[in-house]
Amino acid sequence: MAEPVICVSHLHCRLGERTVLEDVSFDVGAGEYVAVVGPNGAGKSTLVRCLQGILRDWQGTITVNGLDVRRAAPRQIARRMAYVPQSRGHLAAFRVHEFLMMSRYARLGPFSSPGRADLEAVERAIALTDTAALRERTLDSLSGGEHQKVNLAAALAQETAIVLLDEPATFLDPRYQHEVNQLLKRLNREEGHTIVCVSHDLNSAALSAHRILGLKAGRRAFFDRPEALMQPTQLTPLFDTEFLFVAHPENGRTLVVPRH
Repeated sequence: MAEPVICVSHLHCRLGERTVLEDVSFDVGAGEYVAVVGPNGAGKSTLVRCLQGILRDWQGTITVNGLDVRRAAPRQIARRMAYVPQSRGHLAAFRVHEFLMMSRYARLGPFSSPGRADLEAVERAIALTDTAALRERTLDSLSGGEHQKVNLAAALAQETAIVLLDEPATFLDPRYQHEVNQLLKRLNREEGHTIVCVSHDLNSAALSAHRILGLKAGRRAFFDRPEALMQPTQLTPLFDTEFLFVAHPENGRTLVVPRH
């Protein structure tokens, strides 16, 4: 495996009186695609918030390219790792190209005007995500799928080697789910981005990721290659449900559906 760019060691996190993450350790290599899966309430989104520095009240260590996340300023983290949330959030009436330029905040000074490098970064992000037709649209006019592609473009405009995503295909129709998943795979395989993606789609995770981190009740239950996860001895105890296992009709990879 390539040299780790994300290192998480003995992470413990409590929210109020509830322990959400307990003794979670893993690392992510440069250029690796790691999917994070697990049942509802397993701590997946909390893990993302810890990695991104949104939550700071936890025990253990998290480093991103050697940067101690707990002690780092948000701008320092944003220069190393972009974040794509699962929700659309507040949709202000900014135009798409304005929103993408705002994502350059970590590269710009507080009173700086965008320069050539900023304009080129935004144009490259638009090209990679095929969102040129949306550049003059306002955020509040976009569909869910269009908005998520713009969110991905904003992450790419930050020009970070690492992209962290929290269920990016949730609430999208099959077309946009496929587009988002294929875009992430292309960014990883062709552009060399390190991807950490929380997902409820086991099949997509297994087809895209190099390794899968499985969380259950706040603890690490699995961390290995997808083919090691996609079998009854691993999936059934992770999700407390039984699955049917079938072969992908084109590549023969194992896919799963819950048993009814």
